[in-house]
Amino acid sequence: MINGNEYAWEDIQLVVEGKALPLEGHVEIKYTVEKEHTEIYGRGADPVRLGRGSKKYSATLTILQSELEAMQQSMPAGTDITDKAPFTITCAYAPAGGVETVDQLTYCRIKKVEKGMKTGDGNMAVALDLAVGKINYNI
Repeated sequence: MINGNEYAWEDIQLVVEGKALPLEGHVEIKYTVEKEHTEIYGRGADPVRLGRGSKKYSATLTILQSELEAMQQSMPAGTDITDKAPFTITCAYAPAGGVETVDQLTYCRIKKVEKGMKTGDGNMAVALDLAVGKINYNI
């Protein structure tokens, strides 16, 4: 909390590498870092040490259908956005009067695109599951 204000959705700005302007048609971003920790057993039933392992990164970016179609139209004929070259997403959180925080998701590739609508929807939001090479926090 900065000066009594929490970070809010209106404070986020996403920039996708290759676009000159921040992404306007995003409705959700989630990203995760996970690290393996292994229990090492010796004498007795309880672990005697902890081992460290690999890190794994993932993300989901949900965008409006119009953003998806613009991305798709930038691709060569006969391909789809899962064939898109790796790209970087920069997430900047800047609350009014607060401290800006910037995270960067590098070497992103689109693994899965899920489209769909239901009765009563006024727009389509499309979830993109991303493979992420690394997340750099507080750059």
